[in-house]
Amino acid sequence: MIEWLRALSPPLRYLVYVAGVLLVLLVSVGIGATAAVVVNWQSGPAATDTAETSTLQGGESETTGTAGASDGTAIEQSNDSKNPDDTVKVSFVHRATEENSRGDYTYISDPSIDGDPTAIVVVSDQKGRGSASYPHHIGVWYEARADKWAIFNQDRAAVPTGATFEVEVPQASAAFVHHAGLLNTARNYTYLDDPLTNGDPDAVLSITQNWNPGGGGGVYNNHPVGTVYDAKLDKWAILNRDGAPMPKGAAFNVIVSAGTS
Repeated sequence: MIEWLRALSPPLRYLVYVAGVLLVLLVSVGIGATAAVVVNWQSGPAATDTAETSTLQGGESETTGTAGASDGTAIEQSNDSKNPDDTVKVSFVHRATEENSRGDYTYISDPSIDGDPTAIVVVSDQKGRGSASYPHHIGVWYEARADKWAIFNQDRAAVPTGATFEVEVPQASAAFVHHAGLLNTARNYTYLDDPLTNGDPDAVLSITQNWNPGGGGGVYNNHPVGTVYDAKLDKWAILNRDGAPMPKGAAFNVIVSAGTS
């Protein structure tokens, strides 16, 4: 090859030299481009997948973080929603529906009272804005077959669908059941005798008629009830506000909280 180049005239040798240089450059560029294409083909999709995976993982982490923050907020809200009155353990609103009502009563349900005939439950009707008060005297009773407590109408009228009631389950230390008997009842009054109420005219009492404390049979008292403090006896009394005689055997759930001056 070298002898052939020497046999050429100087101009031809120059042209061959230039052509060789160009050929080497073209080959070098071609190899580099080919290598780049090969490298790109091998790493491009993987890098893209990696980037997408990273983004998705980052998104999931962000979502998890957000969910965690939401859970934390929910827990805070749950804590903040506790009843400020420490005499009450559970408080909720019950709404009567066709599914939870049977004639003159509507079942209420909460883990703190379900299956417990000795639970103390206090209820009151909710007044809607601009609406009249619930037109029935109410009470609670324990239905052993269903293992549930229920709110009932003392006049045995059907509970209307949509009626709403405030339900409170007190701390055991702040409540008791009172039974009207021969020795503590006179006319339309029945006197309470409990350390939570005796000698404390500032106590705040919440009461609900209990048809059958502990289950079993019970006594109706279809009258409006209230409480009054007898300063002579230093005792509180539950009374029928319409003056009707208090029936012997009538029972009441009582929650007691401290009064304010």
